[in-house]
Amino acid sequence: MATTASRSSWLWFGVLAGPLLWFVQLYVNYQWEEVLACSPAATHRGVVLGLSVRTWVVLVNTVSSAVILVALAGSLRCYRRTAVDAAGGVGTGDNHRHVPHWMSLAGKANSVLFLLFIVVGYAPAIVLKSCQTPL
Repeated sequence: MATTASRSSWLWFGVLAGPLLWFVQLYVNYQWEEVLACSPAATHRGVVLGLSVRTWVVLVNTVSSAVILVALAGSLRCYRRTAVDAAGGVGTGDNHRHVPHWMSLAGKANSVLFLLFIVVGYAPAIVLKSCQTPL
């Protein structure tokens, strides 16, 4: 890690990747369905760039999940590196280790939570029909 562990890009990536990718996933998947593929002006309903909307949703969710798994791995690595060493049964950690350790813990929690949200996002693509309009 860098000399100043609290400014490590892996720590910030671990903390921010989950929430940002979840927002991007929600926004992009909404745009595929509502604006691009299923609007009244769409020439090929349910198709964007030759692929169905369901395929695009699955692709976006898969890429988001993969990036969040990388963030989780980085957070786990940082968590192990910033753990307090015990010497003689007494924790001997320096104060400068507390912030990176907390950030790595927050990165792990964010990654797991938002990975769960993105995995749940597969359900609409599997269960619902594309471009379904009320009768």
